[in-house]
Amino acid sequence: MELHRLRLVNFRQHELTELTFSTGLMGIIGANGAGKTTLLEAIAYALYGVGAARGTRDTLKRRGAPPRSRFEVDLEFSLGAHRYRLTRGLTSAELHQDAQVIANSTIAVTERIQALLGMSRDEFFNTYFTGQKELAVMAAMGPTERGQFLSRVLGYERLREGQERLRERRSGLKAELAGIEQGLVDPDALEAEVTAAATALNTARAERDGALATESAAATQLAAIAPEWTAIEAKRVAWQALDGERRVAEGKVAAGRARFEALDRELATALRAQTRLEELAPFIAEHAHLVVEREALEQAASAYTARSKSVARRDQGRIRLAELVSQLAALPDESQIAAIASGRAQTLVAKEEVDRQYAERRTRWTQDVQESRTRLEGYRDRYRELKEQRAAVEERGPDGPCPTCGRPLGKDFAGLLELLSRQMEEVETDGQYFRKKLEQITELPAEVQALDGQRTLFEAELRAAAEALGQMQARLQQRVLLEQEQVTLRAELERLDTELAGPAATYDSARHELVRARLTELEPHRRESEQLVGAAARAATLVADAALAEQQATAADAALVALDARITTLGWDPDAHAALAEAVRTAEAAVQGARLVVARASAEVVGAERLRDAGLARQADRAEKAEMARRLGATLTLLQELDRALADLRTDLNLQMRPELADRSSALLRDLTSGRYADLDLDESYVATIVEDGEAKPVISGGEEDVVNLSLRLALSQMIAERAGQPLSLLVLDEVFGSLDDERRTGVLDLLRALADRFPQVILITHLEGMRDAFDRVVRMTYDVERRVTTATEEVLEGDDVAA
Repeated sequence: MELHRLRLVNFRQHELTELTFSTGLMGIIGANGAGKTTLLEAIAYALYGVGAARGTRDTLKRRGAPPRSRFEVDLEFSLGAHRYRLTRGLTSAELHQDAQVIANSTIAVTERIQALLGMSRDEFFNTYFTGQKELAVMAAMGPTERGQFLSRVLGYERLREGQERLRERRSGLKAELAGIEQGLVDPDALEAEVTAAATALNTARAERDGALATESAAATQLAAIAPEWTAIEAKRVAWQALDGERRVAEGKVAAGRARFEALDRELATALRAQTRLEELAPFIAEHAHLVVEREALEQAASAYTARSKSVARRDQGRIRLAELVSQLAALPDESQIAAIASGRAQTLVAKEEVDRQYAERRTRWTQDVQESRTRLEGYRDRYRELKEQRAAVEERGPDGPCPTCGRPLGKDFAGLLELLSRQMEEVETDGQYFRKKLEQITELPAEVQALDGQRTLFEAELRAAAEALGQMQARLQQRVLLEQEQVTLRAELERLDTELAGPAATYDSARHELVRARLTELEPHRRESEQLVGAAARAATLVADAALAEQQATAADAALVALDARITTLGWDPDAHAALAEAVRTAEAAVQGARLVVARASAEVVGAERLRDAGLARQADRAEKAEMARRLGATLTLLQELDRALADLRTDLNLQMRPELADRSSALLRDLTSGRYADLDLDESYVATIVEDGEAKPVISGGEEDVVNLSLRLALSQMIAERAGQPLSLLVLDEVFGSLDDERRTGVLDLLRALADRFPQVILITHLEGMRDAFDRVVRMTYDVERRVTTATEEVLEGDDVAA
């Protein structure tokens, strides 16, 4: 794997940082807290997501960044024959391979990266990254811890996890097998149950066959009397039909006689009605003449009343028209409203200009106050940090560790105190300046207050103008309505004048009352005449109806006599029918009883068959469970063998791990020491021993210990990378030289240069300024306290072509 470019946007303290990587030794230098190690965290976040970073999503974004500003980590790298670009935000991610998108969600990108690298996040960092104090990571462990650490980082612990899951599966299968074996039924008891069910089935079938024979005999006896029963039933049906017809004929005879008598009475009534109508004829003629005269008088009365109402409406209209003229004279017109609206618009323009000036000056004042407060808080925090750091250094004294590298201060103690004091004075001076400035600008400026007063006056004028304009517009609307009413009223008056211009109608109210009174006197004669007209008109029809009714009654009598003769000829005998019906009922009861016995016997057969089938099913279920138990036993045996094989494999791998690690470390040690030390031996506790001239030599000096630890760390990284299928071409060292003196630091750098063929890209992160000239490239990280932002700048080294 080779890194090419890293770009951070609002990640932690990095507002906008972009780094390019190349082969060779690249140094990233800066003070503690400048954001150097944050670069490694950004690489981890880009590759493995939020789980690989410290904190949560909310703490990743730079403090002080605008609310909707972009957050992004962009990483470019090569792996094998392909070049990749990975972009990850807070909730989005996208992975390009050779400029083609191959994943575009946070989960999909993380899974694809892990598949490409063949490593988890821990495996990746154990391979490519070595952090502060990690060179001697195994030296601080006990013998058992060293073996467990190596087994874990090389992935052998996965075998143990597989064994644990296998044993959990085996325990579950054991419990399942015990449950099946416990539930198995005795086979002999099942066989006896099936035999008893078969015997009961045979007995039930024999009883059913006997019941079927009894049913057949009863059915034969019923069939023997069925013809005679059918014949006598046919006679009964025929008699019932004739008897019904006779009853209908009797009803027709009675109805015919009753109708004839009713028609005779109606005829007498009709003849009397004709005589009375002749008596009422003069009164009916007078009533008809008076009705015509009354209708003419009512039309004259309606015309007289309508003319009187029109005169009244005309008089009222003239009065209302005079009122409208007076009201319209008192209402405003549109020119008056336009004048008020113009004045309000001028006031509004003036207020908007004052509002703009007020907003501009107040915003400027607010920004000054906020900036001063922010700068003052920053200087106070920085002064507090410097004060605490200086107190801690004074308390520990010259023998105390350096806050940056951890080594004893010694002769640098006084210089460090002086540096911290000078920094405190500078911060205090800057802070006092901003404190005084804040005190001076805290109160709202007089110019802004005056503008605010003008705004208040303009608002009052606008409210008064709006109120007056509203009232005038409401009165103008009233004027429009009154003018519309005036036009409508004048048109109505013209219509009424035209209507009243003709002659007045004549009307005799006394004659009208006399006609009404006479009609009231004649009304009883009219109603009586209407009632008698219908009855008198039916006289001629009733004579013919009475003759027809008499003929129908005679025909009904003849039909009744004929039906009596047919009933006598049929020869119906109710006693013989009753005796035969009893015989049929007895035979049917015998058949029904036999059928009940057959049904009961059949039910017993079905029950016996179910018992037999249930027994057979239980036998089959037992056989199936026995086969399942056999298969589970075979699976348990296989799992036991597999558990034993995994345990043997773990033992073999652990036995092979120590010699392989020693061989790889020895090869690296020869390269790092230019052949001075040929071999590195690891005992069973993974304690390193140098072999010099064929003899074991304990690691004594600090330089030897650093070289041995570096060899072990690089060999271990190579083993992890090879097991993941990746070449180890990248190495990142973070603050690994803090405890080394200058000579030993230079020695380790020279050794890393000697391994350039194995590690073409080496990135070292340090706060030590003295190592600057040892790198091929140097990037300096600087933290701006006031802005709280880290910036990255590449420095030109001696010997570089500046003009280029």
